[in-house]
Amino acid sequence: MTDDFDKKVQLIEEEKNDRGQGEEADNSGYFAEDEELYDCSQGAIALERVNRLYMVLGWISAVMALFTTPFAAIAGIIFGANLNKQRQRAGNVIIIANVVGALINIIFNAVLLFYTLNMLGIYY
Repeated sequence: MTDDFDKKVQLIEEEKNDRGQGEEADNSGYFAEDEELYDCSQGAIALERVNRLYMVLGWISAVMALFTTPFAAIAGIIFGANLNKQRQRAGNVIIIANVVGALINIIFNAVLLFYTLNMLGIYY
């Protein structure tokens, strides 16, 4: 009885291994040459290209938060958080850069407003 059970278990294991190798061969054509697969601790698979996209968009948002509007930092923080979900601690620098850029922009705009009001003769 145990021999039959062991044979069934062995057949199931062989079938799993064969199916896994066959799926790998089938899926090999779906990825570009420079893409790699990463296994996250939660079992998710993230493509390297998506990580690069989040990183680039996060840095663009940081520059926009510094020079245009601090509200662009919200998008950068979201991109950094998404990057953190894909790779642990990879988006922390992007999040910090967006927050610092937004704060510098707010301080710069407040100082600029103060000097402009002072030049116009409007005092508080």
